[in-house]
Amino acid sequence: ENKVCYGLNLQHVDVGPQLLLKYLIDLYQAYPDKEKFFNNYFNTLAGNAMLKQQIKDGLSEEQIRESWKKDLDIYKAKRLKYLLYP
Repeated sequence: ENKVCYGLNLQHVDVGPQLLLKYLIDLYQAYPDKEKFFNNYFNTLAGNAMLKQQIKDGLSEEQIRESWKKDLDIYKAKRLKYLLYP
């Protein structure tokens, strides 16, 4: 109470998957102690260590999303035979 926390109020923001990556990058860039930004289970939540490294390396949102494209395309092709509806 009565302390400035420098947080963002996302209460009225539609934070879909498209915005989450942007906020993550922006918050990392603004965070003063970069070594303490990521918690111990960030890589588990992200699925691997690549996203964390990409953010640390200063890649843009577009560059990060582009790095996902090949694997997403493979996944989309594999899942086609399991879809019940077009």
